[in-house]
Amino acid sequence: MAEGNDQETIAAMMKAAMFSALGEGEVRDLAGRCAARAYRAGEIIFVSGREADRFFVILSGKVKVFKLSARGDEQILHLYGPGDTFGEAAMWAGIGYPANAAAVTDAKLLAVTRSVLRDAVSRSGDLAFGMLAGMSAKLHEFTRLIEQLSLKAVPARLAEVLLEMSDVAGAATFRLGGTKRQLAARIGTAPETLSRALAKLTAAGCIEVHGSQIRILDRDALARLSQAG
Repeated sequence: MAEGNDQETIAAMMKAAMFSALGEGEVRDLAGRCAARAYRAGEIIFVSGREADRFFVILSGKVKVFKLSARGDEQILHLYGPGDTFGEAAMWAGIGYPANAAAVTDAKLLAVTRSVLRDAVSRSGDLAFGMLAGMSAKLHEFTRLIEQLSLKAVPARLAEVLLEMSDVAGAATFRLGGTKRQLAARIGTAPETLSRALAKLTAAGCIEVHGSQIRILDRDALARLSQAG
């Protein structure tokens, strides 16, 4: 592990909603008391039930937060990238992590412990407000996820996720950034059902699929489909 006070760390932290109200000097001071660590693709970061004594800031790479069913099926709850944080709600609640987390790609994470953050909050009201903003954003994410998985059919879920990916890429053409199996797990379905949904969107003229590359042909139609039940 190493101290997380290099420029890469500072830039990633200042992208996070939690730290957005802080100046660079305050972020650098906080980062200097935290440890950064590299994870290999597929490496577990924490498991469900483990004591949540810290949360993580993603400096580089991608991380998935997921659940496993009794049969061992994986349900991806969230995919996170540089500047995102995860694990903070469980840490503040003083409970175990409610899900598992693993690196999707090689990743570098900054671990912020409860004791370090408590000390920082006691010295900065701005950080406390930033944390409330970050928690509100996470609550919105979970509310939307519950709605998506419980109320929407698979093509609608897929359409919504593809629109999100396009927004993140800033382009109509983008790569999935993971396997189709991971995409299926993210929208709560089986790989073969995902394939049928991709075929349906392709037949409707909404998208083109070339391996892991997706091109959105009709964004308005895809948006309408994403709102369907």
